[in-house]
Amino acid sequence: MEVYTFDKSLQERLVELTEILSSRGKIVPASQIQAEWSYHIELVIEPVGWQALWKIPRLVCEDFQIHYPTIVVVVVEQVDFNALNALVKITAVQDEIHLPEKYDVPLVELYPTHNQENTALDMVGTASCIDQLRFFYNYLWMPWDIDDDDNTDWVSVHLETRIRLFFDMKRGVVSKETSDVIRSLVREGREIQQRISRLEDTISEEEEGSHIDIVDGGTACQLMKLHFRLQQIKREMEVLENPAMREILVKNRVSSLTADKIEKQESKEKCMEGHFVWLGGTLEEMKEAIDKVQASLSSKLFFKISGSLQETLHTCEAGDIIVLGDGSHQIKGAGNLEEGGTIKGIHNLEQTILSVKDTEIVPSVLDFSGSEVLLENITVDVDDLRAAVIVRAGTTKIVNCKICALNQSVVKLGVVVLPNAKLIIENSLFDGLGTGLVIYSNGEVLMSNCNFKNCAEGIQLYDNAKLVATKCLLGYFKEYAIRFETRKYLSNLESKCGSLELLDNISEVALHDCKFEGNGKGDVTLKPGKVFALTTKQDEPEKMES
Repeated sequence: MEVYTFDKSLQERLVELTEILSSRGKIVPASQIQAEWSYHIELVIEPVGWQALWKIPRLVCEDFQIHYPTIVVVVVEQVDFNALNALVKITAVQDEIHLPEKYDVPLVELYPTHNQENTALDMVGTASCIDQLRFFYNYLWMPWDIDDDDNTDWVSVHLETRIRLFFDMKRGVVSKETSDVIRSLVREGREIQQRISRLEDTISEEEEGSHIDIVDGGTACQLMKLHFRLQQIKREMEVLENPAMREILVKNRVSSLTADKIEKQESKEKCMEGHFVWLGGTLEEMKEAIDKVQASLSSKLFFKISGSLQETLHTCEAGDIIVLGDGSHQIKGAGNLEEGGTIKGIHNLEQTILSVKDTEIVPSVLDFSGSEVLLENITVDVDDLRAAVIVRAGTTKIVNCKICALNQSVVKLGVVVLPNAKLIIENSLFDGLGTGLVIYSNGEVLMSNCNFKNCAEGIQLYDNAKLVATKCLLGYFKEYAIRFETRKYLSNLESKCGSLELLDNISEVALHDCKFEGNGKGDVTLKPGKVFALTTKQDEPEKMES
């Protein structure tokens, strides 16, 4: 099924949204924004009887215990214009999954299809309106906006500035580092707003139950801290939204980094730098750890010792080597090693664990886009994030590692390889994940001696993705060992499930001495290609194909 897609310029977005939100010539404060959208969609969107694809969100998939991403065909039975929702009836699913017959869905999750039973419907207008709504709430509306003063015109203050910020980030006008900061702040703000809402609901329920106007001191204190942090984020974002202020900050940062680089070069001979992260222990244990480091690395390295992996990632240079002592190391991303370098454990990999401290800030534990990255002898725990490792560009090598979700979930991903990136993975284990390995179109994976344990699915790949697997055990999955999302190898767009014979004519996949056994739904499934996600760090609308 083909869906409507829109690729609009900055000026088109600005004109459309200004017309929608300011058409009545009144000041529109933040508290009135949703009402303005309600007025508009009631005039434009067809109220009933149209077909769409519902891209089920990750958290809903987790609630239903189904594969993510999952897309189903729905028919809209009623639109709630005030809530910006629709009651839909699910009419077709690709997999054998159990879903409610009807469900309330936010309009922004629906993608109207070209083919409709009722050809009298204005589906171009409906699809365009939903696209406008989705763009606005995904990229322009901020979680702190609702607290704005009602005397302030939200449209004149924020609309153009935020649209320009979105397009500047998309075009690369805003530096990568600044873009990362902006996305992190927005993600954190949204998470905080959700936590505030949950706490306020809890307080209301407690007060109603006791009939006494008493708020628990700890809860009130937590609520106050969250509001304070949200205001901090708001002030930081107000600076970053301003193009002139962004330019000043970027110039400041560049000059600061240049000064730091000169200072480093003056303080030591030019050579590769190593960092030993040691969380503490007895002198004897430290001596033993240093002996292991010395035995495994070049004596020519200029070495430093640190007590924090996060600080080390922030201060090191791309290409440096980080050696980890045992323990749980909490980070906020790959830092400067995102562009290349080595993270290596020297103890048992089960005792050297990487996880993220603030799960609302980043989508994955590690995110690499450098020319050459090596992870060796460590455990990477997804925790509550979407993925453990994202490989965006260059070559990432993972050796003798464990990629896992200690709190298992059907929607969590192990390693995601994006277009034109390459992954070499050896002697590693995927444990407790929804999907162990995802390879997007034109991505390449060479894997050998790898195993999977307690995973819903093993490998998911798309047309033109290359996979070469040698001596791997692909067994005991809840669903399939290999899921191939393809339009290239399916003539009638109907799914196929079965044995390895389904891969016989697929040149992109080569399996050597691999074992398949005990898989819940089958060894291989070919599904009609439908979703391409995580293609950029910027959370742009995910492209859909069907």
